[in-house]
Amino acid sequence: EIVLKKRPTTFEAFDAFDVDKVAAYRERKIQQLLKNPGIIRNRRKVEAIIENAKRFQGLRETHGGFKGWLDAQHPLTLDE
Repeated sequence: EIVLKKRPTTFEAFDAFDVDKVAAYRERKIQQLLKNPGIIRNRRKVEAIIENAKRFQGLRETHGGFKGWLDAQHPLTLDE
């Protein structure tokens, strides 16, 4: 419930989850986020969001993006 309540402010605080912007966050930005009462202020959670953005960037190189990765994990069609 708390995650859902803070979703709009979290979306705003993390630059609308723009992967490239979030992946570029450094310690200064993390410190700003940890002071933001509109998000869940847990360092590990903030760092996980940043790490996930970096991993999404990596999927561009290996699979052309997240959809390519999903397709590689689930190669069967709905009918199959």
